[in-house]
Amino acid sequence: MHILCISLTGKQNQGARSIQMAKVIKALQMQGAFVTVITHLNDKLEDPGPDAGRVIRINPSPKGFFPHLRGVANRISGRVHPGLDPTLRMAIEKAMEVVKNENPDCLFSSSNPVGSHLAARMVARRSGLPWLASFSDPKPSTMLPPPYGGGIKKYFPKAYAPALKKVLHDCDAVHMPTRICLDIMGDHYGVALGERGVAIPPIGETEALTPKKSYNGSLIHLGSISRRLSNEFTGALAGFCQNPPAHFSGLLFVGKNHKKTASLMQKAGLGKFVNTRPQLPHTEALEELSRASAVLILEADMAFSHALPSKFAEAAFSGTPILAITPARSAVRDYLNAFGGGIASGHSRTEILEALHRLFEPGPEGLRLLAAGQQKLAPEFGFEQVGRCYMEVFDRIVRAKLSPPH
Repeated sequence: MHILCISLTGKQNQGARSIQMAKVIKALQMQGAFVTVITHLNDKLEDPGPDAGRVIRINPSPKGFFPHLRGVANRISGRVHPGLDPTLRMAIEKAMEVVKNENPDCLFSSSNPVGSHLAARMVARRSGLPWLASFSDPKPSTMLPPPYGGGIKKYFPKAYAPALKKVLHDCDAVHMPTRICLDIMGDHYGVALGERGVAIPPIGETEALTPKKSYNGSLIHLGSISRRLSNEFTGALAGFCQNPPAHFSGLLFVGKNHKKTASLMQKAGLGKFVNTRPQLPHTEALEELSRASAVLILEADMAFSHALPSKFAEAAFSGTPILAITPARSAVRDYLNAFGGGIASGHSRTEILEALHRLFEPGPEGLRLLAAGQQKLAPEFGFEQVGRCYMEVFDRIVRAKLSPPH
């Protein structure tokens, strides 16, 4: 099968999604698919061998005296019509060349940015190719429950919303990491996704993970913690650190705004138990994870969690037991309850404190026993399993296109 992918990651939106997209492409190629990727600046994508596909990189430079402002203007106008943004226009042109010369079987678009889907919609309309649109999170975030959906931003409608509703209406399938995401998105736009909506988790398997050798006593959190810290959480940590188990050596927060995190922890009386580091390259962050005794997955205190973080999927392969502070309704909790590999806690101070004691008091052997559950958890986020799920969707939409209902 030849899959034509449009994923226009730019300099401003590199990050976990670009890493994840590179993994998905690899998973499809491992399933035997030939994948042509049209991208902007995603440097995580490797040029595959000639039998697996290729990467077409486009990079139109904004012209004029103020290129940054010109680039912003291009993106805004592209929400009105993709042809008005040079990046989207070039992506459409390159995609149609592939359609004309190579006759791919299906179309695959992935955000960020949402412009990838707008370009794909034009290609799908011109070519008739069956099309899967993939989202990492609901767009815009204002549809999410607090603390994500609140604030002043909710009063400013996104320019791309009308075009995105057309994307959801026209595509043959919509992918998101969880069924909750699909329900939120469909309800917000008033589009019945039904069987067109498919939930496929992120890929956690990675060659960059260092084999586990020891447990250094630390609890590590990777990534930003903005909007996730709560008084209940810091209170539980403070109570735990008053008389910590001998094996516990403290917390390490790695990510953006690390100085602000350090200040907050200092105010909570946790300064001597907490270290912070700025955001690290992905490989170095995974090395830190491999040395820790436990990894913290901290979700916001909200009515439910829509997300399934890629860092949770990667932690499943780390040999490092997971402590997830997560709402009662969450995919993270469901996975830990079903397969093991860690402990899920709610957001109350009492429950978090109890989870910390369960995690650290048994010592290294207890940590190893908890991590052993990852032998069942990890395959759910492996290249083989996730790649197979994507291919099932592509096979289905291609067959449906070839055999339309009477």
